[in-house]
Amino acid sequence: MGHLIGAALCGDAIFAEWAARANIPCIASVDELCSRLKAEPVDCIFSVANPLILPPGVFGRARQGAFNFHDGPLPRYAGTHATSWALLAQESEYAITWHRIDDGVDTGDVVVHRQVLIAPTDTALTLNLKCYEAAVEGFRELLTGLAKGELTAYPQALVNRSYFPRRRRPDAAGCLRWDRSAQDLSAMTRALDFGPYHPNPLCLPKALVGDEVVTVRRLEVLPRRSGIPAGCLLEIHSSHWRVATGTQDVEVCFGSSDGQALDARDLARHSNLNEGDRLPILSDEQAQSITAAHELLAPSEDFWRQRLEQLRILQFPFLSSCVAGAPPKRQSSSWFIASALAKLSPNDRTEYLVTAWLIYLARITGETELQLGWTPASDRSQAGLKAVEVLIASVV
Repeated sequence: MGHLIGAALCGDAIFAEWAARANIPCIASVDELCSRLKAEPVDCIFSVANPLILPPGVFGRARQGAFNFHDGPLPRYAGTHATSWALLAQESEYAITWHRIDDGVDTGDVVVHRQVLIAPTDTALTLNLKCYEAAVEGFRELLTGLAKGELTAYPQALVNRSYFPRRRRPDAAGCLRWDRSAQDLSAMTRALDFGPYHPNPLCLPKALVGDEVVTVRRLEVLPRRSGIPAGCLLEIHSSHWRVATGTQDVEVCFGSSDGQALDARDLARHSNLNEGDRLPILSDEQAQSITAAHELLAPSEDFWRQRLEQLRILQFPFLSSCVAGAPPKRQSSSWFIASALAKLSPNDRTEYLVTAWLIYLARITGETELQLGWTPASDRSQAGLKAVEVLIASVV
């Protein structure tokens, strides 16, 4: 529309490539952006699908203001993953907003509001796409209003505000609770469906099957209600199970850990389940316990995911028993605490012992970087809850 893009702060490789092709200078950090704006003020700053919170030193240096795209109606659905929370709430009407950036998070005056309708079959993926389309049209409206000096802003009624922090997670970590309505189960599955090519930032929809947890790929609400107790397996097919819920029956399809479809008949056989058997049903107390555990760990998820992706098994310079041709002769020494260690606090003592162990491993393998699996002390409030044990990695 005839405007010049002075620079772009790129947190995404694809966006950075586009900016480079368009000869738009790329800025690596908010600090660098702040320094640039001190030397070279601009008319506007636009924050689009941006996870960073801009400080006043940045947004205060735009002559006509700084504006943020939010994929939800404000003041309702402020915060992150707004589309998923709207689907979980089974909303039928929705909206996107462009608003002025101020000191708060999603609290600035609204300048553009575009309605988005939610279809009964919408998923997080399809609703996000609808929101992006509405965002493009809203951006044209925003630029036109700025160019003509006719931009109308109105303050948010913050008394109606609802905010979803980044650490918040769906009920029971996405585990389906069969005694709930079929509509609730459908909403959970669709709200957590980001499509096969997009990372899922919240959690996967799941079913507890025996002592395991299985990913749910798709759930379809059927028009009939069998009247059988919730959680009962009505039919087992290779592609799906038919399960009774608190209302109508549903058809459920499953996926493996690598995202491929799972043979539902094989799953039933593996779990020793037959038609007429009943799947585990979480109580409110169990669901709350799982939700609390998940939200406690959520802020660390990205760190541990990246760390576990880099996991490398250490190769020891010992002959295995099969190569040696004879069973290994092992000997264990009696345990005692050396006097130097006895004087340390329990935490320091553990740290010294682990450090000594790592130095030993480094010397015998010649490695300078080592990874040590660690099992944190269990939370007693979670003790004995099988669902938590299968949902949360025991070793980090």
